[in-house]
Amino acid sequence: MTQGRSVTRPATDIPVLAEADVLVCGGGPGGCSAAVAAARHGADVILLEKDGYLGGATVSQLVLVILSTNGVDFQGIWHEYARRLRVRDAIRPLEKSNSPQIRSAVDPEAVKYVWDDLLSEAGVRLLHHAHVSGCHVEDGVATTVFVETKAGTGAIRARRIVDATGDGVVCHHAGVPWEQGDGEHAYAMACTKVFRMGGVERPKQWPDDLALEKAAEELGAAIEREEFDAPVVTERGRWRGYARSWCWALPDRRPELMSVLSRVLRTNPLDPWELTEAEREGREQARQGAEAYRRFMPGFENAYLLDTSAHLGIRSSRRVCGIDAVTDDDAMGFTKRSDAIARSSWNIDIWPADSYSRACVDKTSEEGERRQQLLREGEYFDIPYGATIARGVDNLLMAGRCISAGHRAESSLRIQQTCMSTGEAAGVTAALSLKQGVVPRELDSALVTAQLVTDRDVEPAFELLRGLPIAPPLSGARG
Repeated sequence: MTQGRSVTRPATDIPVLAEADVLVCGGGPGGCSAAVAAARHGADVILLEKDGYLGGATVSQLVLVILSTNGVDFQGIWHEYARRLRVRDAIRPLEKSNSPQIRSAVDPEAVKYVWDDLLSEAGVRLLHHAHVSGCHVEDGVATTVFVETKAGTGAIRARRIVDATGDGVVCHHAGVPWEQGDGEHAYAMACTKVFRMGGVERPKQWPDDLALEKAAEELGAAIEREEFDAPVVTERGRWRGYARSWCWALPDRRPELMSVLSRVLRTNPLDPWELTEAEREGREQARQGAEAYRRFMPGFENAYLLDTSAHLGIRSSRRVCGIDAVTDDDAMGFTKRSDAIARSSWNIDIWPADSYSRACVDKTSEEGERRQQLLREGEYFDIPYGATIARGVDNLLMAGRCISAGHRAESSLRIQQTCMSTGEAAGVTAALSLKQGVVPRELDSALVTAQLVTDRDVEPAFELLRGLPIAPPLSGARG
């Protein structure tokens, strides 16, 4: 029956599709790492993913860049992932840039195969094309996740559940409290429609040797003559050398470049109507950006818009409340924790949701510059064990950008290698808590941190790191 603007769905029996020790929802860097880690510790693991491939935002949002300030956040499974990409000639060696930052880029097609191999070797069961639509909680325990598939609604029962959806979808359906936005708005950061350009003719030293000054002058002149009117380009195009900052070369065998020039403003990524409009706006920004590169950038004369990301790039949505959290003060002050399960050494990287041109990272204030200098010297902040354990639901964990964190903290820890670390930790926690016969919040965090130290004692990807610092042990394991 209809009541106002809602509809009551009739009760119906829902078929159980599968049962597992651990169910991981989301096949991005965090979810894949969680599934591999749990399976390696003996758990029967199912990973469900809404798309038909693994890789999450790396593939669907074309987040192809690997970024770090000092390299100490590369840990554990990341090294396996990076080495396998290197074997496929699908990752650029990590190098210091002019920022100075560590930058690289990967081939999104190879990413799918690497995660396929890692999960298959670990014995993880996969279910693709499955969208989370609900979660049943009994006496504070999440027993069942409901999914929508082409066959209809189904149920998966599990003893431990890891929410690695990015948007905290499982936790939302389970009734776990969450936060969103910057304290004033539902949106926290701008969204981006990443695009790739093919047919780029670039010298070996691109982008350093391009005549960026001339390109910026020509673009500026076209703007003044009102020959080019696209706010996302014209406002940011006034920056000298803007193309160097917003365009990355992919693995060298491919005459392609990716760009994050797009900035879709004032969008609530949890509102389906706003998200729909943002997808369309993002595609138009990509078209405009590609045209600007083609008209004004040397080496792009014969280039073309190759593709845009399948999904709009979302930097922040739900931040699920855990039994502990990474606060903004922790991120700003480089707090170390005895129960650390991961670390972040990236910038406070907030893409303003109300401006095309305002900088993302504070490099102007004394506080901002001081933090940048400390990062360059090797600083980082710890992510505590409890930030991955959902508040009020005993067997529900989080991995990736939806863990329990403040707005500024999340802007730093949302990058891929940190998502892998929180995922790896969530997977270990799920498996060990089952072995110990206790719920995650009752598990001794020292068991998890000790196990992570052992598991992460892997051969570093030296051929990629090129002399960059190797991550020291987790804070809690240093004694």
